[in-house]
Amino acid sequence: MAFSVWTGNGYGLGFKTRRKRRTGLKQLGYQVLKLWVKFGLYCYYKKINVTGMGHIPKDKPVLLLSNHQNALMDVLLVATHLERKPWFITRSDVFKSGLLKSLFEYLQMLPIYRIRDGKSHLHKNNAIFEKCGTLLTHKELILIFPEGNHSLKRKVRPLSKGFTRLISEAYQQNPDLDLMLVPVGQNYANPQRVGDAALVNVGKPIAVGNYVDTKVFITELKQKVFDQLCELTTHIPEANYDSVVSEIGANGNHFLNSERINSAIANKDLASLKPNRTNKKRTLNRVLFVLWNFPWILLWRTLIKPKVPEPEFEATFRFGFALLAYPLIYILCFPVLHASLGWTLSILTLLLHYLTNILMVKLANINL
Repeated sequence: MAFSVWTGNGYGLGFKTRRKRRTGLKQLGYQVLKLWVKFGLYCYYKKINVTGMGHIPKDKPVLLLSNHQNALMDVLLVATHLERKPWFITRSDVFKSGLLKSLFEYLQMLPIYRIRDGKSHLHKNNAIFEKCGTLLTHKELILIFPEGNHSLKRKVRPLSKGFTRLISEAYQQNPDLDLMLVPVGQNYANPQRVGDAALVNVGKPIAVGNYVDTKVFITELKQKVFDQLCELTTHIPEANYDSVVSEIGANGNHFLNSERINSAIANKDLASLKPNRTNKKRTLNRVLFVLWNFPWILLWRTLIKPKVPEPEFEATFRFGFALLAYPLIYILCFPVLHASLGWTLSILTLLLHYLTNILMVKLANINL
C-alpha cells in the first residue's frame, strides 16, 4: 500500500528531501562557478594579493563595505576569496535582462534603485532594505559599495546614506544585533589592462553595538568607515589629484602600496617613491600576445569593446569575454586539430597555447 508520512507542519518527508537535494545542488553549482571565476581571475591578473580576510567574523552578521573603482571586478575579487557566501547590493539596471536577472538572483544579488532609475522606482528600495535587515538578523554577510557609484580615480568618494539605512533597518528588527562593519579597500595598478595587479585590503571590524547608544551614531559610523577606507585604499585628494598622478608617473605598481603612497602624499614627499622602471619588453610582449591570440583579439576589438558603456566597465567586459570565449574556441578547435594531429598532440597544442598565454600575462600588463 502506498502511503505518505507527513510532519506536523504539513510538509512531507519526500518534499523535505527534494528541497534539501535542490539546496545542495545549488550550493554545489555556486562553488563550481566560484572556482571557475577564481581560476579565470588568476589567469587574467598578473598578481592578486589579498590581506586581512581573517578579520571577517564567521558567525556574526557582517556588512562588507568596499570602495568601488572597477565595476564588477571589485565584486568578483572579493566574492571569490570569501569563505562565506555573500549577498550583494547591486544597481537595479543590470536586472533588466530576464536571463541575467535569473542568474543574479541565483548569485544572491539584490537590486537597489537610484534617482537616475526614476523617482517612481525609489519606493521599491523599502522592501530591499527590509529584506537586508532580515538577512542581517539571521547572521548573513552583505557586500555593499557605500560610495554609491564607481570611478577609476584613485580616491575614496563621499559615502552615500544607503548602508546606514541598512544598519537602521537591522536594528529596528533586532535591537540586540551584534552587527559588524568590515571596510575593504581595493587597489589596482592598471585597471584597464590585461595582466593588471590587484590588492584587496580587508580592514578590522567595527562593532556597531559600541556606537548605538550615542545620539549621532550613524554619523560617527559613517566617518569611521570613510577613514578606514582612506587608509586601506590609495586616496589622492581631489584638490591636487591631477598634479599628484602626473608626478607619480605611469608606474601603476606605486598605487598598490596604499600606506606608503598615502604617507608620501600627506608629507608631500612623492620623490621618495621609487622611479618608474620602463619595461622595454612590453611592446614586444604585446605584439606576441596579439599574434598568439588573434582570433580572440579580433572578436574583442570589433564586437565587444565598442559596446563597453564606460571606461570602468572595460575590464569587466574583457574578463567576461575571455572567460567564455577561450573555452569555446578551444572546444571548437579541438576536432580540427584532432583530425590531423590525433588526441595527444591536439591536447598538447591547446595546453601549450594556454600556458604561453599565462606566461605572457604574468610577465607584463598588456593594453588591448
